[in-house]
Amino acid sequence: MKIPVVLRDDYTMYLELYEGMLWFHTDVRRWTNKIKKDFIKDLNTLQTLVNVPLVAMIDNIELAKFAELIGFKYEQPFKGRNNEIYQIYSRSI
Repeated sequence: MKIPVVLRDDYTMYLELYEGMLWFHTDVRRWTNKIKKDFIKDLNTLQTLVNVPLVAMIDNIELAKFAELIGFKYEQPFKGRNNEIYQIYSRSI
């Protein structure tokens, strides 16, 4: 289950504990350079508080670019339950 951990007008960040890893999810409602700066600041704070790598499952190139923009690094491919191939990214401080 996704738990909202950062709630802002322009975005929400969620964490989900699954198979021993913290999975990162986000809903972005608006994006500007100022929001980007605030988002990364909040993400850095969150990362410091949980003190373990965050992981994300990416299924398209636009999300991959966004993940890299906010500091996630490509790790490996992953075959989902639906037999689709996803890319796993992680982020740590």
